[in-house]
Amino acid sequence: MRLLKYILILSLFFTACKTKQVVVETANVKSIPSRKIVKKHLENAFLANTLDSKIKVRYTNNRGDQRKRHEFTVRLRMKKDSVIWMKGTKVVTAFKVKITPDSFSYYSPLSKEYFEGDFSLLEKMLGVQVTFSQLQDLLVGKSIFEMKGKRFSTEVVDNSYRLTPKTQAKLFDVFFKINPNHFKLDQMFLENSKKDQTLRIDYKAYSKLEGEYIPVKMMINATEGEDRYTWIDLTYRSLTLNKPVKLHYRIPSGYKRIEI
Repeated sequence: MRLLKYILILSLFFTACKTKQVVVETANVKSIPSRKIVKKHLENAFLANTLDSKIKVRYTNNRGDQRKRHEFTVRLRMKKDSVIWMKGTKVVTAFKVKITPDSFSYYSPLSKEYFEGDFSLLEKMLGVQVTFSQLQDLLVGKSIFEMKGKRFSTEVVDNSYRLTPKTQAKLFDVFFKINPNHFKLDQMFLENSKKDQTLRIDYKAYSKLEGEYIPVKMMINATEGEDRYTWIDLTYRSLTLNKPVKLHYRIPSGYKRIEI
């Protein structure tokens, strides 16, 4: 269950058309006002109607003296603004997930268990308020936080535009690194200093397909204290846009319902 939690928070995240990994040379990044960076980031929205992808996931979870490592494959299919569908496989199907703007459902053929409910169920599971749009944005390299109308300080760091809100949220501090070529995220970092928690998401590479820049390599690191961390490496093996997608999802009879 903990693995599914982190996958849903951070990811799960691409063949009819061969994807081309984008290697961006940004040796001389010129400073520009933060409002222009934000404007370009918001304008560079995800426009495809559908997305179909296959992702290799490497996962490490360390809890003091306990460490777990897993490798598996996730099939991700998405209809823009409508459905996010996932199937996790490790030799056999390990789980299926279906998320809509109003509902969240999950079942596991391994444990013969399932749960389903409205979107508040997902918020309860993650412990934070979250929307369907935020999950969708996370998958395509867009900030999950509202940036329009906000004020930021800006500097060039590691050939990216680093934006820091001039007024931080009450629960955590956040900053973004935005790519100077296509203005999608290079990195998102959150820190809750009171609870000694951090979350860092690095978008290591993008592919350009049908005019869209889609993340194809992501590194996720969540820490809590000195010896508790979760590390996830997502590498996209295939990616197709704007093709019909099948979203078969039916909870088998006889499965035990989980109450959260």
